[in-house]
Amino acid sequence: MLRFGVIGCGYICHVHVNDIVNNLHGAKITAIYDVNKKSAEQVISEFKLGIQPSNSIDELIESPEVDAVLVFSKNDTHTEPILKSLAADKPVFTEKPLATTVEEAKQIVDAEVKKGKRLIQVGFMRRYDPYYQELKQTIDKGEIGAPLLGYCRHFAPAPPNDYYKTSDVINDTFVHEISVISWLFNDEYQSVQVQYARPNSTNTASELQEPQVATLKLKNGAIINTYLNINSHYGYEVKCQVIGETGIAELPDMPSTRIHKDEKIYNSVPIESGGRFAKAFQLEFQDFIDHVSKGEEPAGPSAWTGYMAAITCAKATESLQTNQVVDITFGEQPDIYK
Repeated sequence: MLRFGVIGCGYICHVHVNDIVNNLHGAKITAIYDVNKKSAEQVISEFKLGIQPSNSIDELIESPEVDAVLVFSKNDTHTEPILKSLAADKPVFTEKPLATTVEEAKQIVDAEVKKGKRLIQVGFMRRYDPYYQELKQTIDKGEIGAPLLGYCRHFAPAPPNDYYKTSDVINDTFVHEISVISWLFNDEYQSVQVQYARPNSTNTASELQEPQVATLKLKNGAIINTYLNINSHYGYEVKCQVIGETGIAELPDMPSTRIHKDEKIYNSVPIESGGRFAKAFQLEFQDFIDHVSKGEEPAGPSAWTGYMAAITCAKATESLQTNQVVDITFGEQPDIYK
């Protein structure tokens, strides 16, 4: 039984802990820490974990009762626990992003490369989503010929808090498309451009400018546009369409009951990502558990994937500030990620 130590007790922690306790097999939670002790106590109580909160990150990672570490803390606090987990030679699953700066992401990659083996998996869960998996298989089999163009849409009903900033649209939202598009098209990025659209008058986050339109160009010449809107109001919705030489492949609308009522016919839309990607969350964690519990390296998105996403996010932010197309380079991929 793999023993997890959990760091960070916000929304995504509740999603993952619920899966570990109720839906997955082969793991249990033996330690938990949050800078707000009451948040940790709430998770312990809600899921009847029967443990006491750890007093620090160091205490949790160094505990002999912890085999692997789960990092669910705020985006800009991932680096410290990841590096300390590597130093302790303990596998670590971190929610995306790997880090919020290119420098910190490179520091993590360098530390893992020095270990000579993979210990990190990054939570880009879309690669585990059955619908994205089917889309990937369709492309790889050549059923639509070589992929030429792509269209993505990433909508959320409202910003997660009043302090959500313009750059968060890229680092917290667009980062998912950044990860999954290169995987679907099996190529690296050449350039990125991000532009503002007409401002949304219903936006209540003072430091947020959106919606945004992002254009990624791959080295093979394929171009993908993504519409980013986190003030859609109607719900959480993700779309992806790939246009190939001989056909088009796209994600289906999420299946839900069709309702005929009050002179309308309609389907419900999930309000949060946990509803749309519930299965993907479970599959990614079960995969992590299965590999790590056997002493194998994690097989999911790697620290190098997280590093490439960090670089692309930084270039996308630069484009947003300069209103220019910005070139992207990643450098040579270390052998442990090949």
